Amino acid sequence: MMKMNNKLLLSALYGADSILMCTHISPDGDAIGSMLACGRLLDKMGKKVYMVCADPVPAKLRFLPGADKVLLPDALEEMSVDLALALDCADESRMGKCFDAYSRCKNHVQIDHHDTNPQYAAINEVDGHASSTGCMIWRLMKAMNVEPDKEMAACIYTAISTDTGNFSFSNTDEETFACAAAMVKTGFDLNDISRKVHLLREEKHVRLLGSALKSLRLFADGNCACMTLTKEAFEAIGAGNEHTDGIVNYALNIPGVKMAYLMDLHEEKHKISFRAIAPYRVSHIAAMLGGGGHVLAAGCRTEMAEEEAAELIEREMRKQIEELK
Repeated sequence: MMKMNNKLLLSALYGADSILMCTHISPDGDAIGSMLACGRLLDKMGKKVYMVCADPVPAKLRFLPGADKVLLPDALEEMSVDLALALDCADESRMGKCFDAYSRCKNHVQIDHHDTNPQYAAINEVDGHASSTGCMIWRLMKAMNVEPDKEMAACIYTAISTDTGNFSFSNTDEETFACAAAMVKTGFDLNDISRKVHLLREEKHVRLLGSALKSLRLFADGNCACMTLTKEAFEAIGAGNEHTDGIVNYALNIPGVKMAYLMDLHEEKHKISFRAIAPYRVSHIAAMLGGGGHVLAAGCRTEMAEEEAAELIEREMRKQIEELK
């Protein structure tokens, strides 16, 4: 089981009086859960903590303790902060409008688990083998000899369970279960958190899923699948970015499908989500379009035309299917 032995990171956190924390755009459970847990940890150490994200906390995660303290970049003043800490952010561009505030700080560190991370901070704690950033925050707690309380546990459990598909993805490992066990030991309400995170779905999400399923198309002899969400669908439903969470998995979970992608066309920069099952991989396809992520789960935003992007993606996916026959 991995330990956090980054002395430079620990020294930077101990030495800072004020810390700005940020995560990636369109935040998921790992991003928000990790930030809230780490924010509570640093607050207990007597640090002045500012938590910021370019997009609001998704409605389904606003029940987490501390979620109401997450600010939007416009709420930040031209403040002088000792240390900027990026969490679960695969590259600087994923910070969105938070990057300006991050770059203004005196020192920059990051904690992340994406194997495409280019090590952009002055101090980098990056482990592409970690199942989630949430697990890495647990490592940080242990390195600082801090026992998680119920509030931290709820956030960490949300982080690790969402990024492992409720402990079903291939990135789920021994550390993931050890972390989950440590959180459950605190006595937080597991049933309540699990229901809110994994079972409850907003009406807008369900309707958007219906629209995506209507567009479902299989190609490469049924080995690959894709779905599309149009601007018109978002407007008719009144949905936002947060309502697309997990939709791409419905394409991947069709028997016989090895790789899948979801193209979201409702903004000027199209958002594309990729998923795969081993030994197939999608991170390099996302990178070709300016994105990144994990080998089996990646994403990007691109100004490339829909047809051109789809042609590139499907060519690369077909190529893999042929190579791995």
